[in-house]
Amino acid sequence: MIIDPSGKLFGKINIIDFGGMALALLVTLGIMAVQSGMYKTSGQVIKGEGDIHYTIYIRNLKTMQPELFTPGKKLSITIRNQPRGEVLIESVKQTPRHTSYMLPSGTLKTVEDPADPFGNDYLVTLKDHALFTNDGYVTEGIKVKIGLNIEVEGKNYRVPGMIVGVEESKTESKSEAPASKTTKH
Repeated sequence: MIIDPSGKLFGKINIIDFGGMALALLVTLGIMAVQSGMYKTSGQVIKGEGDIHYTIYIRNLKTMQPELFTPGKKLSITIRNQPRGEVLIESVKQTPRHTSYMLPSGTLKTVEDPADPFGNDYLVTLKDHALFTNDGYVTEGIKVKIGLNIEVEGKNYRVPGMIVGVEESKTESKSEAPASKTTKH
């Protein structure tokens, strides 16, 4: 019999003591695996940090104030239903809604849509600080990727958009690992 009536394993080791020793052994093996680099923790996955720029597309926003977004000002954003906080507006490209129709000569003509005088499309580029990982960029614990839904909010508006571009700022990225220095002897 493996466990006798007194709860001892093979008649010599108490089952509770054996469980405690097995748990201590597993914890020790886990720590050794992480220290050896066999497994990576979230802190080991971060490649660096710095500023990123992401562009959001806001389609057919109906407003009587077409200059709604102003470069240099801040607005609050929500990515994937997670509030991110305020970020800086880098640039804005606003275009009125257009419609196309065919002329009798067979050429296509595009004009501002007279049926939608308040409709505008916006490309808004935002500047943010993020961590760089193998999987992309993470800002305030939220991944920033092309295709994610985003909401932008200001004093008198809250509108949905979509991230259509993400890039790392070339001049301000900082690697987490210090550069190695070589000295001559």
